[in-house]
Amino acid sequence: MSFSDFEPKYIQPRDQGDVAVVAFTIPRLTDDENIEQIGRELIAVIEHYGRRKVVVDLAEVDYLTSSVLGKLITLHRRLHRAGGRMVLCGFHGEVAEVLETSRLDEYFETAPDVDAAVAMLA
Repeated sequence: MSFSDFEPKYIQPRDQGDVAVVAFTIPRLTDDENIEQIGRELIAVIEHYGRRKVVVDLAEVDYLTSSVLGKLITLHRRLHRAGGRMVLCGFHGEVAEVLETSRLDEYFETAPDVDAAVAMLA
């Protein structure tokens, strides 16, 4: 099933081979945004569209809260339980600092960019 009928507000998913690449459409993922909606959109990629290999591209994200990190952890766990994998890529600046400080850069598989992340899932 393609993403052609999916109209999310906060993410832009696309297929790159058998890998779903998910980029965020806003640079600041804060509690002012609808964190629950972000979570639903991320989960839809795996539950409704059946993707088991997911790259989350954070290149356009300048800031995110712990609530958003919680949604990424939930996505990772659901993928893992379903036999899938997720790779985070493209993070920089404050986002990289948050991931390093929380040690989530060790919890998640990470890559410098989308191409490297997709290659890891090939």
